[in-house]
Amino acid sequence: MKNILFCAISTIIIFSNFNAQEIKINTEKATVEFEFISEQTSGTVSGLEAKIILNTEDLSKSLIEGSVDVSTLTTLNDRRDQHLQKSDMFDAKKYPKMTFKSNSFIKTENGYIAKGTITIKGQEKETDFSFTSQKKNIIGTMTVYTNDFNVFPKAKRASSKVDIKITLPIN
Repeated sequence: MKNILFCAISTIIIFSNFNAQEIKINTEKATVEFEFISEQTSGTVSGLEAKIILNTEDLSKSLIEGSVDVSTLTTLNDRRDQHLQKSDMFDAKKYPKMTFKSNSFIKTENGYIAKGTITIKGQEKETDFSFTSQKKNIIGTMTVYTNDFNVFPKAKRASSKVDIKITLPIN
């Protein structure tokens, strides 16, 4: 209960200090982690570029947009990582970035949800990105399905589930 209360208070304090201003994040120390559930594989992606504008008084003026460099995707298995760059997977030469851009925000009990479009391998998909704050970090989580992007397609969409977690240190 103390953790929930602390997170709620931290979120209010951190996010309430950002009325219509850009939140400065340390992209050098930011992390993007993923877990491909059915494959029991996890990894990271680097090269984060992001812009966050949060207006707590008028969420319609808020924005999150960002990208990561597909060529930095790693699962700590060199052979698999090299294959992930190929045209039958992420096709990193043709599609060097994965991107997200918000189109609306919703305030939640613990933070915010940024509704927007994620683009992977040239395919766009509407999704929700949930954000909370912990200490001096903004934590974002979302779920995507590789089948939606023609990356490592599975017979059943549910088997292509990937959980993503982004940790953004605030400057």
